[in-house]
Amino acid sequence: MVILDTNVVIDHLRQDPSLSRLIAFSKDHPEDLLGMSIISVQELYQGKSTLEENKENVLLATINSLQLLPYTYEVSELAGKIARDLAFPIEFADAAIAATAIMSSAKLLTLNHKHFENISDLHLI
Repeated sequence: MVILDTNVVIDHLRQDPSLSRLIAFSKDHPEDLLGMSIISVQELYQGKSTLEENKENVLLATINSLQLLPYTYEVSELAGKIARDLAFPIEFADAAIAATAIMSSAKLLTLNHKHFENISDLHLI
């Protein structure tokens, strides 16, 4: 399984389909099941574009094609430990997404590796 960072979905929604990194990854790795942390749904809805019905419908179509992974007690505990133990600050959502990937034994596809550097047991794409 591959967990998508929120920025991969945002890139997909903003790009012409021929430039979408999500589409390119899916074509190159058709065997990989794609998922997303439920935390990313909140991040996506923070964007003002979701006020427009047609853009929200495109977002929903994208989300519905993914396996949504819950934010559980175990994920939150690991996210807290990640945030506590890193030598640099990490955003709440990034820690939660990283923990979701680790707890799911999944890789994380992100457009910003710097946000996730030095997180033990996290495999980045």
